[in-house]
Amino acid sequence: MASLAGDVQARLRAALDARLNLMAGDASVPVRWPNTRGGPPPAAGAWLVPHSGEAVAAIASLGGGAVLRGRYVIEAHAPGGTGVAAIEAAADVVLQAFPPGLVVDAGAGVLVEVTGFERAALVVARDMALLDLAVLWQVAGS
Repeated sequence: MASLAGDVQARLRAALDARLNLMAGDASVPVRWPNTRGGPPPAAGAWLVPHSGEAVAAIASLGGGAVLRGRYVIEAHAPGGTGVAAIEAAADVVLQAFPPGLVVDAGAGVLVEVTGFERAALVVARDMALLDLAVLWQVAGS
């Protein structure tokens, strides 16, 4: 396995972003990337916003080896008054993109395994609905 130092987190993030972009594109769910210019959100339907700050990893010792673990957080947004169906469909896209047990190749011998999925409570306000989703992942090494 490649070293867990250096650009591993950048490669992990790029691999997870690429998978999300592919699956969301196939399902026609827009992705709004942080720190990029984009048009206004869709008037109807949902969109996804991944957050780079949440893909921070912790290293823990397990029987002489190391396990790099992290969370890839994605917000599902929908405009107010559109109902819950659009945001639920967006959440389904994320779950289908990252089912537990999926292994994503991040390059240079780094394989990211999806270990779980978390879903926060749906927040509904007058002008927007928001659902936080977290993909739990790990990279094992020695």
